[in-house]
Amino acid sequence: MKMPREVVRGVKFNFKCQRSGVCCSSGPNVTLTSYDICRIAKYMNVEWRELIGRYINAMVADHMPIPFLRGVKDRCVFLVKVNGLPSCSIYPARPMRCRLFPFIPYGPKVLDKVYVSSICPGVGRGEEMEPSWDDLEKYSEEVSNHYRRLYELIFIRGYEPIKALEEVTDIVCKETSH
Repeated sequence: MKMPREVVRGVKFNFKCQRSGVCCSSGPNVTLTSYDICRIAKYMNVEWRELIGRYINAMVADHMPIPFLRGVKDRCVFLVKVNGLPSCSIYPARPMRCRLFPFIPYGPKVLDKVYVSSICPGVGRGEEMEPSWDDLEKYSEEVSNHYRRLYELIFIRGYEPIKALEEVTDIVCKETSH
């Protein structure tokens, strides 16, 4: 049976994580929000700025700063081996994009369907399930707030993009510290 390219709310399909590490070694391209950065910093018990360069980088595209997980060769910097199996060293604080995998959001406001990754070996295996729609809603809220705040600082108030990212991350870390 050929798996669908998308899953809509209410439709189940088979999935079981195979612990292959394919998701974490298919290219270091996981973008982050300030919420992800703050969760990772809190989990690691460090100030968020200590993550920059070692674990997180940022690029600027059309004046918008885009933070992302740093890669080591062809894998995520947080991918480690535990008992011979690939494992995430920050699993409880992993970014929302990682929580959602193998589901890929259509867009921040599309909450009733997702794409299904074609590289995940767990797709088509295991029991029938639905994506975590709650995680998709949380992702939508966080990514929308993150970029809305950046837009305000950069395009309305005139901040330099990286300074805007720093400001937004400071604000979010303070808001979510309790």
